[in-house]
Amino acid sequence: MRDFIVNILVKLGLYKPAVECINRVKFKKQARRMQQYGLEMLSQAEKAFGAMGGKAFLTFGCLLGAYREHGFINYDPDIDLGVMADELPENYRETLQQYGFELYRYNYIKESDTIFEETYLYKNLHLDIFYYFKDGQDYYSIIQRKHETKDWKEANVTDGFPCDRSYVPACDFEITDFLGVKVYVPQDTDGWLRAIYSDSYMTPIKNWNAKDYKTRIVHTQERSYRSC
Repeated sequence: MRDFIVNILVKLGLYKPAVECINRVKFKKQARRMQQYGLEMLSQAEKAFGAMGGKAFLTFGCLLGAYREHGFINYDPDIDLGVMADELPENYRETLQQYGFELYRYNYIKESDTIFEETYLYKNLHLDIFYYFKDGQDYYSIIQRKHETKDWKEANVTDGFPCDRSYVPACDFEITDFLGVKVYVPQDTDGWLRAIYSDSYMTPIKNWNAKDYKTRIVHTQERSYRSC
């Protein structure tokens, strides 16, 4: 039934607005859950990485909220953490599971067999973990975008999804206090946020889109896939 409805919406040109409407409802619901369980989830994630001898750091919306809002952004539906791809402990998935996190999906580049993002569930909230890779004087993460025309299921079994790379200046990480939880952040947090969100990142902008601002998020020819 779902595929039938999707095909009808695609033919009528209504698939994209329908998905956007559904996502807005989901985001609002998840944002409310974030206010209830977000700090608990972040604390558990930090405990898990501490137990495995690893290091995860705030990135994207979670980093922006910590720096600009001194807390979570009130409409953010999930938590974004980064890890250095070449520093991940072998047992990190098992340890996360022990701390209440269930692997929901992961995104990967098929040609190179490279995982670049994982999503875990904790009390029905999403924890997104982005892998960071070294590239000269920069680090970069990979962002999977929506397919140009297809719904995600069709895209996942055909030509995959378009990708961007988000470049940030390479730096060390330091511990800071986030609402009573000790977390890692980039030492050059200002440089990271300028690279991701542009120089205007301190001003909240409704319906912000990287394409409208000077950032270091660049499109690539890579195509990615989901594990589910």
